Amino acid sequence: MKFKRLLVALGAGIALAAPAADELTRVIGYNVLIGFNRAERIEETANWLRSRKPDVILFQEIARQSSESFARQAKLWDHSYAAVCKPWQDYSIGMTSKRPFEMLEMRIDGLHHGYILARIDGVYYMSIHLSPFRYAVRIRETEIYAKRLKPLLAAGEKVIMMGDFNNPSPYDAARANSNAAALEARRYETRPHIENLRNGFFDFQCMDNLLEAGLEDVCFFWMKKHNYRPDVGVRIDMAMLSRNLEDQVVEAYVDTTRREFFQTLSDHYPVILTLKNLHIRNDEVK
Repeated sequence: MKFKRLLVALGAGIALAAPAADELTRVIGYNVLIGFNRAERIEETANWLRSRKPDVILFQEIARQSSESFARQAKLWDHSYAAVCKPWQDYSIGMTSKRPFEMLEMRIDGLHHGYILARIDGVYYMSIHLSPFRYAVRIRETEIYAKRLKPLLAAGEKVIMMGDFNNPSPYDAARANSNAAALEARRYETRPHIENLRNGFFDFQCMDNLLEAGLEDVCFFWMKKHNYRPDVGVRIDMAMLSRNLEDQVVEAYVDTTRREFFQTLSDHYPVILTLKNLHIRNDEVK
């Protein structure tokens, strides 16, 4: 099994001081189009990331990097720690952080792209990228994710999953399955290995697997509450959180505010997640 699990021993000199209760934690999920638009937009993307001051970034489509080389690149956006799931390959899962990994787990076996699961300051972060080709594969992949996360969720751990799901949320079902252009494009994907629709429409079982495991699509609810409707066609980039974090969400949205600029960086828009009081016990949150 191509499955790696690494417990990172923290040196005695490293302090794990939790942030003050009034501090915010920002997490970004971003598919950067085969290594920052084929390495042509690294500087512009890094400048934007640095301006947002994220604590953790969950990447998709990192290209031709190892964890060590990506850690050097991550200094461009003021991060010192990095992990890459498939070293020196295209379309890899990645993660960078300001703070060290307390636990790091990477898996590709049975998955189209794989996942990275890391614990940082007591919070579990999972960067994922579901199959772009078959709804049945996405169902199987989320069954694997759900099985891995259920013990953490049952234990009351804080979990943040972000990435490219290549599938709409069931909360967007009516809008997605009435999007004639999106359905038409997928109906004419005639190559034998592609089957993204089920009986001609989007299927939501893969996302239901995650909801039933105990995660929530917080972007949908935050954007609905704030009447923010990003024009992205079918929304497939999301943040799924353990339900013990819902009350701590300050913002959770697909960022299309600089549409023309973002379109030069990638074929995806970044997902922005900000939480309050993330690193204190839930029973201490007022």
